[in-house]
Amino acid sequence: MDVNTLILTFLVIFMLHNLEEIIMVERWGKVNYPQVKDKIPFFIQKELESFIHVTAAQFALIVFIISVFSSILLLVAVIGDYMFLFLGIAMVFAINIFSHPIQSLLLRTYTPGVFTSIFLVIPYYIILINYFRVEYFVDMKMVFGALVVAAVFILVLILSHMIGEKVAKKL
Repeated sequence: MDVNTLILTFLVIFMLHNLEEIIMVERWGKVNYPQVKDKIPFFIQKELESFIHVTAAQFALIVFIISVFSSILLLVAVIGDYMFLFLGIAMVFAINIFSHPIQSLLLRTYTPGVFTSIFLVIPYYIILINYFRVEYFVDMKMVFGALVVAAVFILVLILSHMIGEKVAKKL
């Protein structure tokens, strides 16, 4: 297996993961959130209140923006052999992915994205980490570049949520 195969697999797996979230987020917000709200710390509840009423269409727009940005960075990573771009994106998504099973355990219920996280994404990350450990030289310059990409990506994530909220208000 080579790094380009890992990047292509990354895109497919995250597309499936995002589809699970898009399909389930609106229903989960209406059905499950009222039942688990009291299990969530108050300071997190305040943050969730604006997000919990998100529609599937609104969430799909957020995912679309993130996917376009990710795809562009991954294309540049493959064409220019800038693996720090891929590593940065993979770091951000890893934080998201490992949060799903933790959320489900703490809330004692299904949360959108948990099935694909457990059965697709976490096994993928095991393969990815092993690949980078064995086959690919990771130095401090690459890690620093990946951290910069992760920081920029988090800003894009915040911006995509803001755009999604504004568009939803207009609909």
